[in-house]
Amino acid sequence: MNSSITESVSLFEDIQTIEDARNLFPVTKSCTYLDSAHYSQYSMETRRRLFDFIDEFTFTNKNLSLVNIRLADQLKTLCAQIIDADKDEIIITGSTTHGLNIFANGIKLERGDKVAYADSEFPAIVYPWMNQYKLKGIENVMIPSDRGKIKTEDIEKTIKENKIKVLTISSVEFLGFRNDLNKIGKICRENNCYFVVDAIQGMGVCPLDVKESGIDFISAGSQKWMMAPAGIGFAYISDRIRENVNPTYVATSSIEYDFKNFLDYKLNFKKDGNAYENSTPNTLGMIGLISSLELFLKLGVKNIFDHIIGLQDIFINEIKDTEFKIESDLNSDHRSNILLFSHNDKSRNEEAHKYLERLNIFIALREGYLRLSAHLFNNSEDIKTITEALKDFK
Repeated sequence: MNSSITESVSLFEDIQTIEDARNLFPVTKSCTYLDSAHYSQYSMETRRRLFDFIDEFTFTNKNLSLVNIRLADQLKTLCAQIIDADKDEIIITGSTTHGLNIFANGIKLERGDKVAYADSEFPAIVYPWMNQYKLKGIENVMIPSDRGKIKTEDIEKTIKENKIKVLTISSVEFLGFRNDLNKIGKICRENNCYFVVDAIQGMGVCPLDVKESGIDFISAGSQKWMMAPAGIGFAYISDRIRENVNPTYVATSSIEYDFKNFLDYKLNFKKDGNAYENSTPNTLGMIGLISSLELFLKLGVKNIFDHIIGLQDIFINEIKDTEFKIESDLNSDHRSNILLFSHNDKSRNEEAHKYLERLNIFIALREGYLRLSAHLFNNSEDIKTITEALKDFK
């Protein structure tokens, strides 16, 4: 048994290309998995690290508090790198929804103030604000969309006409539309509107720069594209807005407490992302998320994105002149890691979905459409497998 979770040789050492990385994912040998927008499997390196820690903690006295402090610092450093933030702007969360609620519950708004989101957003964005209407009278305004596609001009019109205080939007919609965050960020800045982004459907595989896009707050969970255990995630809060977002969940670790004098009670919040965190983080989740983020940074997020787009190009070319058609916006400004398609007779999509599952090919059915979401571990053979199956679907 290893005496440290870092002593075993990392399986990442021999990984130089995305093609090499496929060998770390045994799921590729058991099925054709093209549904990472739903959830994604762990790498063998992540598995190794988790097993090493579990064995060590099971058989020895490992100081969990010290382990968590070290892991949290390492995780925040990696999270900051992947979105071009500063480490003290990172909050470790339990999920995307957790992070979005940190902002919704804490932002200083008054009764009658208005927030906006698209009418096709995933519920994790919608419900925190519906709850704020119930609790505080914060009004909700929906931005019109077409099958998950949101026009930037409609965003701007909604913000201006309604004097919107907060815009919450997905970086990549769950139906595959990628929003132009740079343009939207500019609109928000010009209209004194907070810019909040749900980034779970693109984090780690779609390039994202919080400074360049002028984002105020981001939240992302781990179980989808970040290939880590559920129950861990991170949020980003820009230091320029921190004083306008109250911590609404108070933990010992969010306070500048005296470790040698716990009974000296003073509600003195820390001055960084720690102020918004729960006391005890998900240790195994942090180990898994650190592993994935290290792999993403080693391979390069832009390289991963280009790899996924390349696989989509093969798919798009192969289903020409078949009974299936692409529904996604293929404009370079909006193309994403998720590809939406449909049978010419949309009512047959559920039948096609079940047919693929019988062949051990996994994609998603969302809002009546078929959704393909390849990841870094997929290759052209996976795409050939699904396209040949679709050609045979009668």
